[in-house]
Amino acid sequence: MRIAIVGAGAIGCLFGIRLHNSGHSVILVHHNNRTIASIRKRGVGLRELSGTNIRAHIEVKRSLSKKDDPDLVLLTVKAYDTEAAARPLRKSIRSNGPVLSLQNGLGNIETLRRYLPAESLLAGTTTEAALQTGPGQVAHTGKGMTWIGELGRETSKRCGMIKNVFRRAGFKTQASKNIEGVIWSKAIVNSAINPITTLARVPNGELLRIPHLRAISNETVSEGSAVARAHGVSLSPDPRSMLPQVLASTKKNRSSMLQDIEAGKRTEIRQLNGWIDSLARKLGVDAPYNRILTELVLGLEQYQSQ
Repeated sequence: MRIAIVGAGAIGCLFGIRLHNSGHSVILVHHNNRTIASIRKRGVGLRELSGTNIRAHIEVKRSLSKKDDPDLVLLTVKAYDTEAAARPLRKSIRSNGPVLSLQNGLGNIETLRRYLPAESLLAGTTTEAALQTGPGQVAHTGKGMTWIGELGRETSKRCGMIKNVFRRAGFKTQASKNIEGVIWSKAIVNSAINPITTLARVPNGELLRIPHLRAISNETVSEGSAVARAHGVSLSPDPRSMLPQVLASTKKNRSSMLQDIEAGKRTEIRQLNGWIDSLARKLGVDAPYNRILTELVLGLEQYQSQ
């Protein structure tokens, strides 16, 4: 299978090198010329959980063309880059070619629908943990689960095919009949981990150990769950049970949002707590924890950019 991965960050490179090494033709697509030059020179490097280091030379380019003709496009860019990634995609892929979003946050599919045919879109999410250590260089820091699914439909043959491709590449994967509920559950859990660990500057596991942080995290999950229910979303799995499991399995990890702040980068706070707060206001649901966390992280972003 010819697979294009748009976004050569931590998750993009993790999936890219694993899929490449399992026999697929992979193209990495990235907007940053420095990253492209580094991957062309050094290849993609992966440090596995076992400590084993793997390196592979994978094709990388700034944008896709119709000549590339991928059988599958994986979208792994940051949520705030979804529109910028989707706009050129509509001119370079087959009209019915599957595009699978494996992004964090909420609102990605809604953005993609404005640019790509609805029948081409698949939704997904992953709890695989990865840390980018340099351009094209990544460390796998925690095993997780990857979910994929059709939007508003039963699982399909193409979902089954992608599931098998991912499993053969070493990723535990499920095809879900309720992918919207899965994405919301993951986003709610992220909204209760990422901004709190960022503001407190602590690894994920500290939210289990420190009662004050755990209390804020639990309240944030409760708010997000109430907003999802008011929006008609059936959550799966329950974020309240998912939260302690994710914290325990990633206790030594520094959240992606904390990594972004430490690197002086923009965060995905608007697509997590900000999205939940905005929807809560429209639905008449109170979400003060999500509102405060959004404002605090945005304030931190602004402070760092000065």
